[in-house]
Amino acid sequence: RHRPGFGRRHSGSVSTACSRRPGLHLVAMAILALFVFFGQVEAQEPAVRRALILEKIEIVGNTKTKRDVILDYLTFRPGDAITPEVIESNWQRLSQTNFFKHLDIFTRPGSEKGKIVVIVEVKERRWPYLQFRGGHSDLDGWYFVPLSFRLDNVFGRGSSWGIDLYLSDRTSKLSFNYFTPRLFDSSISLGVELHTGNRQYVHYIEGYEVLQDVGFGGLDLKFSGNRGLFKYLIFGFRSQGYAPSDMVKVTELDTTISVGLLPPGISDQVEPTRINAFSLGLQADLRDNSFYPLHGFWGALVGEKSDTEVGSEVDFDRVTLDARIYQKLAGYYVLALNIKGSYASEKTPFYQRYYLGGGNSLRGYPERRLTPVGYGTKLFLSHVEFRFPFSSRSDKLPSASGVLFFDMGGIWLPEQQPDHDNLFKSVGFGFRFKLPILGLTRIDFAFPVDKVDEKDFKLHLSLGHTF
Repeated sequence: RHRPGFGRRHSGSVSTACSRRPGLHLVAMAILALFVFFGQVEAQEPAVRRALILEKIEIVGNTKTKRDVILDYLTFRPGDAITPEVIESNWQRLSQTNFFKHLDIFTRPGSEKGKIVVIVEVKERRWPYLQFRGGHSDLDGWYFVPLSFRLDNVFGRGSSWGIDLYLSDRTSKLSFNYFTPRLFDSSISLGVELHTGNRQYVHYIEGYEVLQDVGFGGLDLKFSGNRGLFKYLIFGFRSQGYAPSDMVKVTELDTTISVGLLPPGISDQVEPTRINAFSLGLQADLRDNSFYPLHGFWGALVGEKSDTEVGSEVDFDRVTLDARIYQKLAGYYVLALNIKGSYASEKTPFYQRYYLGGGNSLRGYPERRLTPVGYGTKLFLSHVEFRFPFSSRSDKLPSASGVLFFDMGGIWLPEQQPDHDNLFKSVGFGFRFKLPILGLTRIDFAFPVDKVDEKDFKLHLSLGHTF
């Protein structure tokens, strides 16, 4: 398909105990700063384009889908300045709905000089379909859906439902989900998920990797606004049952033992437990696009409370802050920063706590290798990335890119106080490629600054950007 450009079509088919080396992190940061400096000096800005003002939006081919539904996914309105990058990011937003078999966004001259008209041309889906997809969730990491039965936008109101077989970071899940952007024609959206699944937890005990399965299932409800200030609010409720296995596997010994032989914090939490919890959060997405952000901010602050007053069998609180900042240096050279902090109260079960280490956490270390026994209740994690494209075209978001990164993080138990002396660090480089079905595929070569198990290199494969 062609990428966006004024007077040109943008089209495409929508597919479905450690040794410390405290000086090294300073060296790593200096090297990263040099790369950023030279990348900024050498990068060439695209040719300056005169801003064109949007005169109107025309939508063609939507015999079923309501015009307002399509407009809700567009970030521009008449009177706004329009660039090819804006059209590209909006094509991405609309295509990700999977409401359409085919989608074009192109422009034509307006009624006077300096104005343009944007045409959105769609070919709608009429029947249920099977879909295979992969991707990345902003708070939960990567996922892959090997099979999904979809019946979306059936009445043209933008609602969707499906049955998904869902695989992600040590998780398998079968779910029925429903989403409507306008509950009873209001400005409130509603997401509903009924699910059952299993998650594998990794414990490191006396140098051995121990695997424990935890079954889960239940109902998730999520309300959010889509207009005004309410579009930044999230309200949720979940009612879930958890059933930790009473047997665990010791991978290096290739044997299975009783969980009762493990330390407290694991062995005393194997009873089936019902958790009912309310959550309230603020979320803002001010990025120029979600595929390859050049500038902007994405942030979420989410608090959750589980209480026996609403039928839960355990009381605990959790809070997570996740902030991401993107700054274009020149062209498609971007400096990206992520800071994440999480807190859970002491009574939080281990399967609701936090981990550290791995490709979707702190790179350079084996998965969850830095996690204390019983999992942590305090987490700090930060990433700095210098992203650069492989493509030289100035009107195209890069489908292949490279990255230089520096990661730092720490994790603590309830009785421990966060301390900068207990932070782990790593440096590295990586590549991102956009592949069919899977989406953005990530390869990272990471080198720990603070070594664990005397290993000084780790290769990570995953989906989506780290953040």
